[in-house]
Amino acid sequence: MNGPIRRLFYATIALFAALMGMLAYQQVVNAGPLADNPYNTRKVYAQMSIDRGLMLASDRTELARNREEDGLFYRVYPQGDIASQLLGYNDVKYGQSGLEHSLNDYLTGTADEVELANFFDTLSGKQQRGDNVKLTLDPKVQRTALSDLEKLGKRGAVVALDARTGAVLAMASTPTYDLNNLEADWNQLNRDQNGPLLNRVTQGLYTPGSSFKLVTTAAALESGAFNPDSKFNDEKGTINIGGNVIHNWRDQPFGEHTFAEAFAQSINTTFAQVGEKVGQDRLVEYQQKFGLYERPPLELPPDEVAVSGRYVNGSLASPGDSLDPVQVAWMAIGQEKVQVTPLQMAMIAQAIGNGGVMMKPYVVDSILDRDSTVIKKTAPGEWKRPIRDDTARTMTDMMIKVVNEGTGQGARSGKVQIAGKTGTAEVGGGKGPNAWFVGFAPAGNPQVAVAVVVEDADERGHDSSPIAHDVLLSALGM
Repeated sequence: MNGPIRRLFYATIALFAALMGMLAYQQVVNAGPLADNPYNTRKVYAQMSIDRGLMLASDRTELARNREEDGLFYRVYPQGDIASQLLGYNDVKYGQSGLEHSLNDYLTGTADEVELANFFDTLSGKQQRGDNVKLTLDPKVQRTALSDLEKLGKRGAVVALDARTGAVLAMASTPTYDLNNLEADWNQLNRDQNGPLLNRVTQGLYTPGSSFKLVTTAAALESGAFNPDSKFNDEKGTINIGGNVIHNWRDQPFGEHTFAEAFAQSINTTFAQVGEKVGQDRLVEYQQKFGLYERPPLELPPDEVAVSGRYVNGSLASPGDSLDPVQVAWMAIGQEKVQVTPLQMAMIAQAIGNGGVMMKPYVVDSILDRDSTVIKKTAPGEWKRPIRDDTARTMTDMMIKVVNEGTGQGARSGKVQIAGKTGTAEVGGGKGPNAWFVGFAPAGNPQVAVAVVVEDADERGHDSSPIAHDVLLSALGM
């Protein structure tokens, strides 16, 4: 064999070996990720002969069920658009999303806990069936949240958590869509610049504005340098830090006031000074204590739960990045480049209302077989302890002042004492601000925590507080 032919032979062998190696990798090593890919419609089609399990609300309202046609099962969503982004879709043409994707193994009866029993059912000639999933979602609270958002006709999100356990009671995102019309509306949904397929509660990253002062206040109080009675004097309504001017609302001066009053009235000039004294390291430390820079452990697919933190050019920055004094001051008032999800802000409120204990958020109450026997039950669990119990009590008192005397009076109720913090985050581009309300109720014995964000709100950001009021009262049965 001459030289050129020999080299060609060896090259062919090498290419063939590389091809076999690639095939082996895809079929063995990468088989799991390929099978779990939400756009893998082959897997959806292969499982359409399975009588997929129901998805039920906390009161057993059917949120997802099946219709059978020619031996195949197609998904039907009896409540229409009530929680579309959370439930997600299971579609032979467009794949899976939401809980339909992340809970697919249970819904098809192929999860480890149930696969053996279903295997024997199949051997005995029984129809293969999936298991039912009971969610923590309260339909009444969910409808209140969605209805209030839709009345505004704006993009926004509402999430309500059980303050004691972390269970999701409501998760609404607008605009929404009817899951039953997914295939007919697919092209329109994807062209819609308002992003109806986006779950704004878990995927929407927003500038928090003054709602972020919850984190700044926690860091300040636990530094020992500040307490609610610490004195400040705002003479001009502006403050110059490092050559950068930070304004109060319309440069309004507040004169002499306490830290508690600065919190209630959301005085930017005071919080810029607080941030300057607390410093970057402690501010970032408390962001991490409250769970920023980590993915909250919710049952949705990983790519449907965004990580809150500081973003630079669309990417999550390192918490260790060095900031100048101006950036630290802007961060302390919730501007700069901090981006958070409504879920993250609700978890912060939940932790404060729960005495400083942040619970793992969860939306799956239990997995049930077709005889309603519980196969798996979610046990509430602690995720973090960002602040001390005494700090949580102090912050609760300060949040009560926000609602009773400060910027959150739109959430006041004669039925229950609500504690909260507002935020009006500037977004630029000729749009109105993001309007936030984050809080919990009853203030003396917190049971429900809530976060509301409304995009392109009125200039004072009043759109969110009334929604929070309605959702909290609905969740409390008032």
